[in-house]
Amino acid sequence: MNKQHTRPSSPASPPSGPLTIEEVAAALAPLADQFPPILSLEQAAKLSHYTPGSLKKLVSQDRFPDSAIRARPLRFWRDRFVLEIANNATSPRRSAKPFEEPAKDASADSARKETRQR
Repeated sequence: MNKQHTRPSSPASPPSGPLTIEEVAAALAPLADQFPPILSLEQAAKLSHYTPGSLKKLVSQDRFPDSAIRARPLRFWRDRFVLEIANNATSPRRSAKPFEEPAKDASADSARKETRQR
């Protein structure tokens, strides 16, 4: 008889699918003294590894609609902030659209060549 060997799932294995608020809260509970439920801009930057300036820019682009508290000073709901980072997983350097070369105009190219030859 052939027995299929299946690897037992360990409790430390990452779950599949998007994170839940309960998972984030449980993971950050031991760090509550360092990262309280409401984060300052500096704490959010430290937690996310973004610079404070990048976070301000991302908030202005509405990248953290559920976690940013748009007031002075800027604050973040910790668990929602981690959820938005983890579940959206977008990089600030990645553009929404892939780069497309502008269409070349043949007459403009020939005009440039003529001016270079002069």
